Amino acid sequence: MAEINQVDLEQLLNCALCPNLCRCDCPVLQVTGREAVAPAGKARLAAQVQQDFMVWNSELLEAVSNCLGCRNCTVLCPFPDLNLCDELLYSRTGEKKAGFSLPSWEPYLNNLKRYGSPYGQKTADQAVKVAKEAEVVYYAGCTTLANNPGVLDAAQQLLKKAGVSYTLISEDCCGYPAETWGDLELAGQLAAENCRKIAESGAKVLVTGCPECWQTFSERYPYWGHELPVKIIDGSTYFLNLIKEGQLKPEFIELKKISYHDPCIWARTAEKISEPRELIHKIPGITIEEPVYNGKETHCCGGGRMFQLSFPVTAAAVAARRLNDFSPVATIATACPFCREGLLQEGRKVLDLVEILALSCCNEND
Repeated sequence: MAEINQVDLEQLLNCALCPNLCRCDCPVLQVTGREAVAPAGKARLAAQVQQDFMVWNSELLEAVSNCLGCRNCTVLCPFPDLNLCDELLYSRTGEKKAGFSLPSWEPYLNNLKRYGSPYGQKTADQAVKVAKEAEVVYYAGCTTLANNPGVLDAAQQLLKKAGVSYTLISEDCCGYPAETWGDLELAGQLAAENCRKIAESGAKVLVTGCPECWQTFSERYPYWGHELPVKIIDGSTYFLNLIKEGQLKPEFIELKKISYHDPCIWARTAEKISEPRELIHKIPGITIEEPVYNGKETHCCGGGRMFQLSFPVTAAAVAARRLNDFSPVATIATACPFCREGLLQEGRKVLDLVEILALSCCNEND
């Protein structure tokens, strides 16, 4: 497994010494009021450790880990090359890593080692080979399989309706949670297993509906020394292309107003803002009602960096804050299993885009 990125101390100090306009947009700071978990607060702590002025302890690790990875701090940041979210991650997993984990992480790390999923279930039971020589591998992701397997059913309905030759693998977690919780060796093992299974499928395209999985396959795997021999594409873009090519033909459905929540990775890392909205516009009878903050200025749902498992109380408060940005009557649509989980509060109706598209394209007999 390749060596992990090293901390850029200059960038970390840039953040630590900045006037910190980002504090207005950090969801963790907004709901906790703790200066230690403000962007600059975390940067100062991490920089102190990297310069050997402080040593890791459980309190320091807890504070530096209170980051959603949402990159909302970049919206007002004067340093265009600074990705504080990653610098904080590298500070606790790189050369001067903590060397221990938080108690809240241990059960999920144990589940990953035993089951290949942080949720404590064997995902292999969810996936079966569908086509002998498939063009596409559809990868649902461990969060979808554990919490909303109906998305996998909807995706299969759409692929069958479009006449796509596809297959599923016995999924292991992509490895991103293991990295988040500091076990880089385990992350590499999970990546190797997925690479082997995907390569053995013979497919040429990998489609995933999870932004974290997409980023892990696209960016983390090559750095970890695991190149996937397939084209990697997000689900929204893939199914939108099937509509444009005439393989899927959406029909009228009774949902009316949809309020689309931009997942942070799609909006600020991958810059996939137009594709999900174009997909929604292709469905007759639906209009989009934008939340107060959308596109690159989206607010986090509280689910980034496995926050819902690591810090559930703070994550729920972040999600409640995000819900204030939406009309109380609109159905919320999103393209991320973590976002769906976080926003399922206060009786809100939250659907994945794949579920909505299947309602429009596939009848009960399909």
